[in-house]
Amino acid sequence: MYAKFIILVFLWGITRLAAEAQPAGWSLPTPQNQLSTSLIPYPAEVTGGKGTVRFSCLKVAGGGGAEQFPQLRAELEEVALDRGMVAGGKDCLPVRFVPGGSSKAAGSVEAESYTLSVSDKEVRITAAGFQGFFNGLQTLRQLIVKEKKGYGIARCIIKDMPAFSVRGVMLDVGRNFASVDFIKKLARRLSHYKINMLHLHLTDDPGWRVEVKSHPELTDTATFWKTRQPGKFYTQQELADLVDYCAGLGMRVLPEVDMPGHSASFRKGVGADMQSVKGMEVLKEALDEIIPLFPDPWFHIGSDEVHFKMEAFMPEMIRYVRGKHKEVVVWSPGYVPDTAAVRMCWGENEAGHALDKSARYIDCNGFYLDWMDSQTGVPQVFFQQPCEVPRGDARALGSIFCVWTDGALGSEQRLLEQYPFYPCVLTFAERIWRGSREKRRDCMARIPSKGTEEWKAFAEFERRLVYHRDHYFAGIPFAYVEQADMEWRLIGPFDHHGQNDFSFDPERIIKEEYAVNDTVLGWQSREACGGAVQIRSLYDMFNAHRKVFRPGHWPTLMSPVVGTGPGTCYALTYIESPVDQEVWLMFGLNGMWGHSGGYRSGRAPEQGSWDYEGGDVWLNDERVNPPHWPFQSLPWTGWGRGRIEIPLTQEGYFFRPPVKIHLKKGMNKMLVRTVSGPWKGDLGDRKWQFCCMPVQWDGLHYTEVKGLKYHAR
Repeated sequence: MYAKFIILVFLWGITRLAAEAQPAGWSLPTPQNQLSTSLIPYPAEVTGGKGTVRFSCLKVAGGGGAEQFPQLRAELEEVALDRGMVAGGKDCLPVRFVPGGSSKAAGSVEAESYTLSVSDKEVRITAAGFQGFFNGLQTLRQLIVKEKKGYGIARCIIKDMPAFSVRGVMLDVGRNFASVDFIKKLARRLSHYKINMLHLHLTDDPGWRVEVKSHPELTDTATFWKTRQPGKFYTQQELADLVDYCAGLGMRVLPEVDMPGHSASFRKGVGADMQSVKGMEVLKEALDEIIPLFPDPWFHIGSDEVHFKMEAFMPEMIRYVRGKHKEVVVWSPGYVPDTAAVRMCWGENEAGHALDKSARYIDCNGFYLDWMDSQTGVPQVFFQQPCEVPRGDARALGSIFCVWTDGALGSEQRLLEQYPFYPCVLTFAERIWRGSREKRRDCMARIPSKGTEEWKAFAEFERRLVYHRDHYFAGIPFAYVEQADMEWRLIGPFDHHGQNDFSFDPERIIKEEYAVNDTVLGWQSREACGGAVQIRSLYDMFNAHRKVFRPGHWPTLMSPVVGTGPGTCYALTYIESPVDQEVWLMFGLNGMWGHSGGYRSGRAPEQGSWDYEGGDVWLNDERVNPPHWPFQSLPWTGWGRGRIEIPLTQEGYFFRPPVKIHLKKGMNKMLVRTVSGPWKGDLGDRKWQFCCMPVQWDGLHYTEVKGLKYHAR
């Protein structure tokens, strides 16, 4: 029996490796930049781009879609206002809405398609209905270029259609309340990038955030965690107003009432568990009030991370919700026996591959923002293949980008400041609209090698991304800096034997090989690209606390040599500066910024150290001194108290001030020591990476230092 088990495991491993073999190249066409502006998401087809139509304002051409959908007039006025135009000026360019195209039902990708043409006489948008016209207007918004006198649009023809029908963003307002005004501003900006679903996680252990008039005890201040905006919830009128507002943006609102888990606040208010006769009775009465607030055909009932101790609970709640003419959405892993429910895949599912193939699913795997930093999060999202298919179909519906807030934020604004929200969401908007022809897990934890098709595609995209940062996000946090041109030589791992700050020879002399006891270590033959480089992916070590490892799950350049053990690695690059100059260094090691649950880092660096695992950095053989750390180490003391309830301050390299450095004219040597392993009573971080980038900084945005060149050798 044991031998049979070993054979089965061996065959499973071979099958898994074969199934996950990575394709060569990158076959999704890379945009050729024939326009004078940068579009995100990039349309399916763009022709023309030569010559410019100049104007001073926009106006609606009469008839057609403008009469059928009067809200289009208001949207065009908003586009003009957003671009700084004065209403009623001279030389207005007409925008004509022409009904046509697919007659398929709302919610289909065909219903969202549009054709946009720009001529000297007018802008013409052809679509089957409001959603297509709205999408065309968002492309028009990005085509407009401000000139010294007036505005310009490139003459072009754009034919466009999304790859997936569900393109959503989830906000975890159950754990950290966000005001309706804040959510509206987010939704407005997300709509510019053709995000068409807002998923609201309305209830969780810290708080029940939706008014239930028949059970005011659910939103009583005493039921909330004291650190999570106690007493803050949405009135029914506020939610109805938010739904109407989003409808005007072509955006569905998917409500979630999590059950029966993540319901401590419910239990405290009602005095009974959801999985009880009384709990089910109160929950049904609450749903009687909540469900009518949301006209969307879907209703999310959670079902994750819970023991189903009451066998009848989920079947009965599913029956009850369906009785109100709603389709049920559940998390997966979660309650899976009901194959008619829409599954939102997360965790170990690998985007649906562990599911019944007849089930409809939404891919959230790898789209969890709480684990991302800015410089590794963008390539991670860019190289995803949503639903692991090139385009959506009747089963593969799309993806929702989840913004979990397990830890206390203290302020809704920190959602934008301490998460790489907009850089990663815009990258998600690009990927979910265009789709991806290949699954490239081999690129999700490392930027591809220079010169490859996939590297060219990423480099082209990040140029568009920083264009949007510079043109559309003034005064709004947007932590991303171009990095594809950076390259490093890597070496390691040196065995530090538990003394993480041990100094090895690369700190004293650079040579091709180093003899350490009976081992000879040499620099990797291939360069690592990027300003942030992962030595080992977080997802190799995600369940290390359970002694479960997945080496090479998202492979890095160093995966074959570092395995799952501790060690010290070095990264080396030479920065060529055209002049002597003072710039800033955006530098960080491993993962002090984790926003997810009990995994938030437990230790702060000692003053005078860069991190609590012994990493360091030198410029021209002089140590770059770290800042003074305004936070301290706190132990894990459980949910609702201790370090999880202390808002982050400057833990993350992308939301703290960088440090000043001096680059001399010519070559500047940059050396990074990056370390993994337990030290001084701490178990160490599951992330093993560094970010080291010269930047400009205006107090909000990090931007590129112009004219720098990077040489690994």
